[in-house]
Amino acid sequence: MGGKAGAASSSLTRNQSQANHRVTSVDVAAESGVSQTTVARVFSSPDKVSPATREKVRAAAERLGYVPNAIARSLKSQRTNIVGAVVPAYGEYWQSVLAEFSRQLAERSYQLLVFSFGTPRDVDGALASVAQYRLDGVVLASATIGQAQLVGMRSSERPSVAFNQPAAEGVVPSVSVDNEAGMAELAEHLVKLGIDTAAYIGGVSSASTDQVRYRGAVQTLAEHGVACPYIEAGAYTYDAGYKAAAQLAQRDRLPDAVMVGSDEVAFGVLDGLANAGISVPGDLLLTGFDGLPQASWAGYDLTTLVQTTDVLVARAIDVLTGPGADPQEKPASIVVPGSIRVGKTTRKSSA
Repeated sequence: MGGKAGAASSSLTRNQSQANHRVTSVDVAAESGVSQTTVARVFSSPDKVSPATREKVRAAAERLGYVPNAIARSLKSQRTNIVGAVVPAYGEYWQSVLAEFSRQLAERSYQLLVFSFGTPRDVDGALASVAQYRLDGVVLASATIGQAQLVGMRSSERPSVAFNQPAAEGVVPSVSVDNEAGMAELAEHLVKLGIDTAAYIGGVSSASTDQVRYRGAVQTLAEHGVACPYIEAGAYTYDAGYKAAAQLAQRDRLPDAVMVGSDEVAFGVLDGLANAGISVPGDLLLTGFDGLPQASWAGYDLTTLVQTTDVLVARAIDVLTGPGADPQEKPASIVVPGSIRVGKTTRKSSA
């Protein structure tokens, strides 16, 4: 019994020793018969290694259970392959944008690290958190990030790009949908339907996105003699839109059309109007902006300006991962057009 127990104990000790041993690139090199440098290249710059060698090294790594040490690799290369995103903690639009960033960054062997904030006054805290991390780039994805904060990001010399933020133009590199032209197209669409009066429901009046979109609507409608007063919902949320609709419903006379600054707010407006007994498009026409997937749902079928989010995200990543711009030159501002999706909310014949 003693001999068997001793053998079992020795085997257990040996297995524990193997389990406690962390497999390194040296082990993978020995297993695959290549140098440690080649192993490192397979996981950091695979395009510099032949396909046959890549396959042999990866097979050896899988057999041994090898996991590359990202921290050690980043210290050596001075890159982490991590991109940060400063973004609001709420909103269907931003969730869809983050999902697209995550997908496209993964295709380029990058990871996404999210720094979210609840209210505009929390932005400084999120930006301070960004400064504590070694990141290869930062996406500034909120119109509530002010110009002073944008200037601070540029002076940090960390690659950054503002996403869908008109106020960032000329301050930091930016990528956005053509907000003004897109809203102008929606206004022209309504004019062709014969409207005489209109109203605009925005999210936050101080946000540059809201200001530019409203300008596109009000200027275009003014050219056709249609006034378009601004109504502030107070947030880019469904609940804010629902409350704005309740206020609109109390007016003595409804406008012929309501233009809403974002789809998520528009969904709330639609449901709020329905709760007040106001039919869309029977009593008034309504448009949104963003092209969220829910806009095409049968319950909403919203006329909206569809953003090509995949294109916008791809251009933003190109800015972050491309060659650095000359700091003496004006930061690039990339503008991508959207397209109108016509839904039942502006089809009078469906009333």
